[in-house]
Amino acid sequence: MMLFTLKPVQSGEFIEAAYNWKLEKLYVDLASAKNKGLTPVEKKILRGLLCGYSPREIADIIYQSSSSSSVRVYLSNGLYKYIEVMLYSQTSQQIKISHWSRVTKLLEEAGYKLASTLPQPVAPTSIEESDRPEVRQTFDWGEAVDVSIFYGREKELVQLQNWIIKDRCRLVSLLGMGGIGKTTLSIKLAEQVQDNFKYLIWRSLNHAPRLQELLADLLQFLAQEESSQFILAETTLERTAQLLEFFRKYRCLLVLDNVDALLKPHAYVGNFRPEYEEYREFFQKIGAVLHQSCLVLTSREKLKEVAAIEGVNLPVRSLELKGLSEVDCQEIIKAKGVTCSEYEWRLLINRYAGNPLALKIVLTTILELFDGKVSQFLKHNLLVFGGVRQLIEEQLTRLCETEKQVLYWLAVKQDILLLSETTEEAMPPGMTKGELWETLESLVRRSLIYKHTTSFKLLPIFKEYLNQQLSKQNNLQTEVIPNPNPGKLSSSTNVNET
Repeated sequence: MMLFTLKPVQSGEFIEAAYNWKLEKLYVDLASAKNKGLTPVEKKILRGLLCGYSPREIADIIYQSSSSSSVRVYLSNGLYKYIEVMLYSQTSQQIKISHWSRVTKLLEEAGYKLASTLPQPVAPTSIEESDRPEVRQTFDWGEAVDVSIFYGREKELVQLQNWIIKDRCRLVSLLGMGGIGKTTLSIKLAEQVQDNFKYLIWRSLNHAPRLQELLADLLQFLAQEESSQFILAETTLERTAQLLEFFRKYRCLLVLDNVDALLKPHAYVGNFRPEYEEYREFFQKIGAVLHQSCLVLTSREKLKEVAAIEGVNLPVRSLELKGLSEVDCQEIIKAKGVTCSEYEWRLLINRYAGNPLALKIVLTTILELFDGKVSQFLKHNLLVFGGVRQLIEEQLTRLCETEKQVLYWLAVKQDILLLSETTEEAMPPGMTKGELWETLESLVRRSLIYKHTTSFKLLPIFKEYLNQQLSKQNNLQTEVIPNPNPGKLSSSTNVNET
C-alpha cells in the first residue's frame, strides 16, 4: 500500500467541508485506493459532494456552467471507483455507487465524518431520482411583510443571488436612505434563494433587542428539531460560538432588518450605542470566520466593522440601493391610479430620485387633494411636505453637528462638489480639509449624498428641505432684529404713519 503526505486544506471551493469531515484522512485513503494522489479538481468535487451540492451545482460554482457532464465524468470514471475500492479494503464488502447522493452516507458510516455537539441532519435513506436529495427545510419569516407586489430591482436581485449562491458570501449589507426599499428587497431576495438553504430566519431589529436575547431566539429555532439534545449557553460569547457551529454544519440564511436601530445618533456614521457594542464583534465574526451560511443586513448606515472587511472579491460585500428606474416608477404611478403626461411623470420621478416610499406618499396626496391630477400638484412647486418631510427628518435628526453643517453648505452651493475644489478658500467655515473629507465619507455611508468618482451631489428633496429650513431661519432673524435706537421705530416695523 502506498502512502502519501498531503498538505492541510487551506483554500479553494467548498473549504467548509473541513469543518464536518476528516478531509486529510479521506484524501490519504482515497490516494491509496487510486495509487496516486487526488488531483486538485477531484478534491474540489469531493468537497462539493461532502457539502451537499449536486453535480450540477458543483459545475456551476467551479466552471460557471449549467452543464454537469464534466463533473459527472470525474465522478463515474474516478471518485466513485476510488471510494468503492477504499471501502472494499476496509469492509471486504462490494459496494456500487450509482448516484452522488449516496456518497455522504457511505463515508459517514465509514467514520469519515467529524463528531459534533449539534443535532445531526437526517441522512437520506433512499436514492432520489432528482439531482438534489430531499432535505427538510425549516423557515421562520418573523414579521416579514407580503412582497407579492414588488417593483423592479431585477438587476440587484441577480447580483445579490450571485454573491450568496455562487460566490458564497458570508455577510451582505443592503444600504440606502429611508424608503428606498431595503426591507422589501431583503424579503424578495430570501424568497428567491430559500431553496439553497436548510434554515432561513428573517428578523427585524426595529425594537433593538440585546444580542444575547437575539441569539437565544435564533438558537432555539435552529435546535428545535432535537431540542432535547441542545443546551443553550449562558454567555453571549458562548451563544455566538453555538450559532457559528450551526452556520458551519448547515446552510443557513439569516436576515436582520433595520440594523440602524442599534446605532448611536448624533455621531458619525456606523457607531453602536453603548448597550449594543456586543453586536460589533458579532458581525465581525460572522464576516471573518469560515462557515457555509450567509447573514444579510439592511441598514440606513454602513457599519464601520463591515466597511473594514468588505471588498469586491471578498466574502463580505455591500450593495447601496439607488432610486428605482423610470420604468419601475411608472408602474407605481399606474398602480396608484393617477393621470399624467410623460413630461409630468418624468419630472415627478426625478424630483424624488426614484424613492418608492416618497413617491407613494406624494401620489397619495395627489389623489386626495388634486383628484389624481399630477399637473395640478406640480403647479405648486412644493417637494417637501407631510410624510416626505417626516421621512427626511428621521434621517437628519441622527446626524452630528458637523454633518449638518456640511449638508447646509452643500445645499447653498446648489451644484456638485468636486474634491479638487476643496481649497482653503472654498471650505465650510472653520473646517479643515481632513474634517470635510471625513464628514463627506460619513454622509456617503448614510446614503444622504451620492458619490460619483470624486464628485458629490445632494439629493433634490434634501436640498429643498435644507433650503426651506435656511429660509425659515433667515425670516426669524429678520423678525427679531433689535432696534439700536429705542426712540425710533425700526424700518422693518409695519406702522401706518399719520
